[in-house]
Formats: sequence, structure tokens, C-alpha cells
Amino acid sequence: MSNQNTSEITKAFRTAIEDRAVWFYLLLKAAKEEGADPEKIANKAITAFGKAKGKAFGTVNGADEFIEKLSGGYGCAAFEMEKIIKTADKAVLHFHHCALVEAWKKLGLNQSEISELCRLARFGDFGVASNFPKLKLEFPKIIADGDDYCELLVTRNL
Repeated sequence: MSNQNTSEITKAFRTAIEDRAVWFYLLLKAAKEEGADPEKIANKAITAFGKAKGKAFGTVNGADEFIEKLSGGYGCAAFEMEKIIKTADKAVLHFHHCALVEAWKKLGLNQSEISELCRLARFGDFGVASNFPKLKLEFPKIIADGDDYCELLVTRNL
């Protein structure tokens, strides 16, 4: 997808996401330096954040409804979300841009560090999905792992 016509609001939103990525990294780095377990902290805090965001979705009965709520607002443009499949039983979103990964690259982090930070940040996505026990969330492709885009797959368990 092209960034040639990226709106000012999308650029501002991406900058805010990049700032969040930097403080996320610095917080986990400081936690580790202080002898705390960054994985445990991220799991607890970021999952709780996701759960709170997911509760704001209200009622969600199918995979299609989940991705509609997830892809609303400025995040859709900021992550260059593309709806690939959208049915009640299965939905797929592709994310063609990740400001988190861009921020971590600017910090000079290596591929392994970026991949790990992304894995920890996804606790938020899984926290959102945990509000909907009939839905399963997966990420078959991840920009931070070297893929060209992130693929978010939601399936409904019947």
C-alpha cells in the first residue's frame, strides 16, 4: 500500500503509536534492569489493557463483528488495515504498516528484539479477544518477524 497520500491525522496517529512503542521498550528494559520479569509484567499489564478495550466493543457474536470493531477509527489508516475475509465464522485483516516496528527499528533494535517486543505487545490483542470466548485470535504473519504484513485471523468456535 502506498504512503504517498497519508493524511496528517494518520501521520499524527502513527507518531503517537511510535511514542508508545518507545516507552514500552524503555519500561520493559528498566524492569529487566531492576530484576523484574518483563514478560510477566507485559502479560499482566498489556492483557489488562486489552481486556478493557475489548469490553468497550460491547456485544460481538461473530468474527466479522470483531474485525469491524477492531478496525474502526484512526487505527485502520494508521496500520493500513485491509479486510481480506469477513464472515461470521472467519475474518482476516492484513496490516500493511506497523508504527511500533518502525519505532523499534529507529531505536536500532535487532530483529530478535523487535520480534520479542511485538510478541509482548500482542498480549493487548489477545486481551481484547479474551472478552469473546467463542472467538479465537491468531497471527499467522507478523511484520516484526520479517513478513510483508501482519495477518490477524479470527475464527468463531461453534
